[in-house]
Amino acid sequence: MSEKWCLNEIYTSFDSAEFKADFLELPKIAEKMNTLSGEIISFKDVAYLTRLLEDYDTKNDRLSSYAHFIYATDTSNADASKFIYLLDALNAETSRMKVRLAKYLAKTDGDIYALAKENDVEEYAFQLKHMSEEYSHMMSEDEETLAALMSNTGSGAWSMLQDKIISMLTCEYTCPKTDETKTIGINECRNLAYDCDSAIRKAAYEAELAAYPKIQESCAAAINSIKGEVNLLSKLRKFDHPLDKTLFDSNMTRKTLDAMFEAIDADIQCFRDYLKTKARYISSGEAGLAFYDLFAPVGNSAEKTFTYEEAQSFVAENFGKFSSEMEKVARLAFDKNWIDVSPREGKVSGAFCGDIYAIKQFRVLLNFGGNLSDIITLAHEIGHGYHSMQVMQEGILNTGYPMPLAETASTFCELIVTNAVLKTLPENEKLQLIEIGLQDATQVILDIYSRYLFEKSVFEARLDHPLSVQELNELMLAAQRAAYGDGLDPQKLHPYMWAIKPHYYSAHNSFYNFPYAFGHLLANGLYKIYDQDPGSFSEKYNNFLRVSGKMPITESCKQLGIDVENSAFWKSAIDVIKSQINTFKEMTA
Repeated sequence: MSEKWCLNEIYTSFDSAEFKADFLELPKIAEKMNTLSGEIISFKDVAYLTRLLEDYDTKNDRLSSYAHFIYATDTSNADASKFIYLLDALNAETSRMKVRLAKYLAKTDGDIYALAKENDVEEYAFQLKHMSEEYSHMMSEDEETLAALMSNTGSGAWSMLQDKIISMLTCEYTCPKTDETKTIGINECRNLAYDCDSAIRKAAYEAELAAYPKIQESCAAAINSIKGEVNLLSKLRKFDHPLDKTLFDSNMTRKTLDAMFEAIDADIQCFRDYLKTKARYISSGEAGLAFYDLFAPVGNSAEKTFTYEEAQSFVAENFGKFSSEMEKVARLAFDKNWIDVSPREGKVSGAFCGDIYAIKQFRVLLNFGGNLSDIITLAHEIGHGYHSMQVMQEGILNTGYPMPLAETASTFCELIVTNAVLKTLPENEKLQLIEIGLQDATQVILDIYSRYLFEKSVFEARLDHPLSVQELNELMLAAQRAAYGDGLDPQKLHPYMWAIKPHYYSAHNSFYNFPYAFGHLLANGLYKIYDQDPGSFSEKYNNFLRVSGKMPITESCKQLGIDVENSAFWKSAIDVIKSQINTFKEMTA
């Protein structure tokens, strides 16, 4: 079984007849859409244009997915970079059509939902209504087209630069056991944060921090350019703040975000207390946990590692305890080689899942190191894939579910695996798994909070001037201190987290941080419901995932009896984690 993903069902190569045919067809559809959008005289024209857009998005998604997947495992691939650029440029040309369509919808008489039903595009009524509301935040046709074209050589180019320099970054790591110094990739170095030896973790952390000055100015230029562009466009589109645009694009109310952060603020100290407990347990010190010990494994089985084959069985078997459908999706991904497994030079950092609507499949990228946490990451990414397989039962224009819900299914799958395993492990082996769950929870509560605070402060400072490396480091440290409080050793933080995290380098997805907290807490709340009534939950859950792209977040969550605008729900989800923290304290006393 290959550890590299197979992309042949998407396309066999950039030179394949199928790739070339789709690539040549795409601009013809775009031209037809632009022509028609200038001649809309009835909702019948809207319906026809919607079907054209459906065809365009299906082909574009397939072409773009292939190029991005090739690039993700080989950032030096010239063809991948070329086609990403060309497709982005072509997509920019559709901006004119979208402004015209939105303008017509905003000014149309009658109920859009009723008109959509009359013209056989009822399944896309929500998207058309959202587009009509978006018109008030659009610039003119020429301005939107120019902005989209310029982003290709602006924020889009800066984002690719950051990806490339991080993927090629190497660290000079000196092993404390052998005193041998060797050059390793940044992903391999960061994976050592999970090592059971504290000296190795510390040495890897120091090697990582020492590597960033080689690329810090390039990363600073990238983040300044991207945030500057977003600030400008947000103002021109009449958003008070980039956060308002993110909430609008996510179909999420500010009341929902405030309710979540209200609950987090009320209980934030319990997460810091967990970190201090861990620090004492692993003898990291009384000043709080060192940053390099955040992922330190604990428990009797802490030194155990796993093969990828063991990880596959671990995930699939436990998915099967939730539903046979979920297990089937996991085994399909494993058997068909939809996963790229191991770290290597030129491969992007982290992990992600991407779907391909045209062939109703997905692909997962990992940087698997053999730790138990890597198995949890595998479950997380397959969870994204499971969400994709549900939502791809809808038309393609309904598959773009909002960012906050993007992390729900993945976290839910993590909980399925960890909770199923906890029921079978002997008491002396449970600690490690409980602690990995707390690592994850603390990341999405404290670390994500620090990222949110950092990004907010960068946007505000960038209104005045480009930020220096020193300023970025100081804002990062200030955000970590504000979020982690006394949970971390203030002398052992990570000033360069802004450089390594790709989430900061997307002009189209600003504030891709709070959705992780949203998804994690929502998943905990959902798991609580599932645990109380497992028999009827699976079908309701699948429907919730399937329709997640065609209604506001408040409405999709109401289908499961959840009011996300009420902080009481978020408090109940945090209570689940607090009970795990209490268990951890008892087991490590």
